Amino acid sequence: MNIGSIVKSVVWIAIIGVGLYIYTSEDDVNEPEIDLVQVLDVTVDTIVKVAREIDEANADESQSDSAFLLLSQELASAYNAEIPPLDPEQIGVTTPATIGVLPLKDASLLAYTDSNNSNDYEESDKSLFLIEVDGENSRVIATSRAGAVHDQAFSGTGLLTGFLLGHMLSRQSAAGATRNVASKTRVSPTQARARARAGSGSHSRGK
Repeated sequence: MNIGSIVKSVVWIAIIGVGLYIYTSEDDVNEPEIDLVQVLDVTVDTIVKVAREIDEANADESQSDSAFLLLSQELASAYNAEIPPLDPEQIGVTTPATIGVLPLKDASLLAYTDSNNSNDYEESDKSLFLIEVDGENSRVIATSRAGAVHDQAFSGTGLLTGFLLGHMLSRQSAAGATRNVASKTRVSPTQARARARAGSGSHSRGK
């Protein structure tokens, strides 16, 4: 299989560089908590699966953006297949909104509630969590809208030297985000709520 057959179904969307933000506000503090452990389990499994498929397809540099877009599409499919739903506000909803995944300029991926199931990120859509790859510490990081941070390590160096993660880490470095990602530490939901109430929880992604 070649990379063309893998990505032919990917809808091309811009890898944007405008300011996208995850806010921590009093409203976020009172919302149901997202299970970041569940998020990371499905995220790491999907990254490993997609990375192996792309390496087996012998992708070249001209297909790097397509590979990143494929990952975002596969993550969205995996997130939407999770039971219980990753978005706690959709639990028990008869026709739940789907989760979209937007690939960002610095190689992070923003998961959001696609309120009208348009498959396009709109300003009215609510951010859920941000996914980042930390190559220095061989881990994937998830940051919730409320400011909680959790991570999960992945084993072996093969993924980091593979095509997909190699491209993502290069993009991250070019955006000047590597040091910030590597320095992230875990923040529990309780700590995130305390920071938000103290007015120190807001953070932003993207330029």
